[in-house]
Amino acid sequence: MTNDSLTAVGLGPGDPELLTLKGLRAIQAAQLIFVPRSRGRGQSLALQVASPHIDPARQTVIELPLPMTRDAEVLESAWQAAAETIAAAFQELRVQGVVDRRGVYLLLGDPLLYGTFPYIQAALQRLCPAMAVEIVPGVTSFAAAAARIQQPLSAMAGRVAILPASHETDAAALREILAAFETVILLKVGPVLPQMVQLLEALGRLTDAVYVERVGMPDERVVLDLRQLPPQPTSYFSLILVTRKQ
Repeated sequence: MTNDSLTAVGLGPGDPELLTLKGLRAIQAAQLIFVPRSRGRGQSLALQVASPHIDPARQTVIELPLPMTRDAEVLESAWQAAAETIAAAFQELRVQGVVDRRGVYLLLGDPLLYGTFPYIQAALQRLCPAMAVEIVPGVTSFAAAAARIQQPLSAMAGRVAILPASHETDAAALREILAAFETVILLKVGPVLPQMVQLLEALGRLTDAVYVERVGMPDERVVLDLRQLPPQPTSYFSLILVTRKQ
């Protein structure tokens, strides 16, 4: 039996007040704080959200470099390296004689929605099959965005589709999805924003769409008329809500 436990904590979209009580307790109870960090970016946003609850005197923060790429080989290597870093940190606590060893893996949003944690978890459990893993869900960016603009995501029997925008740049496929679902949520839209605006305009759905960027953060932006958006990529932390008018 092992006394190693790792909890993945969804911190929500970026508003520190949307951290759940369960997530907060997990952070406070941990000796090890693991934070994914995109290479080439500044300080981890997840760490910024959680930092008021981290005590450097008794907790160790360990950043896990993760690349922003679709290269499967590069990603697999990064996930394996992250798992090995986590396993080594727990081993160090074991060497120090710590009996009850706890860690948290922090990330924005929810751990099981378009995130890397499931891949790191799989690699970690191959290395440390006895390690206990728990997942604390987080408030999603689209739930926060809907609340921000007071737009129901679904009413009665309305259907909702959640899509990664970078994979939905085919006009015919997007037309079918928009026709089949009352609400379509396009996540991580920033890198393909110009193409997405053009597609929605061509499909006659631009006026049904709202753009929300960095929801819950100090520099949050809401754009109700997507024609006002510059014809260039924007923040990775952005989404478009497309709701069929009743």
